[in-house]
Amino acid sequence: MHPGAFPDPVVGFYVQAGSLEEAETAALSLWGHASSTVAELQAWEPTRAEVPLFRPDLQTDPPPGLGWTE
Repeated sequence: MHPGAFPDPVVGFYVQAGSLEEAETAALSLWGHASSTVAELQAWEPTRAEVPLFRPDLQTDPPPGLGWTE
């Protein structure tokens, strides 16, 4: 969670899915659970969703700058 992000707060979820549609559905489900459970999120309403695609099965080396270690 990044509540102070500009211009809007950001909540991120990491999901593993077979397609973009499945990832978006899983993230929406996680949001529904989180926003009904965490009092601080109950006043928040999603305004948009962005899903970066990351394919570890196709990635041979981590991209630089992600802080990964071996």
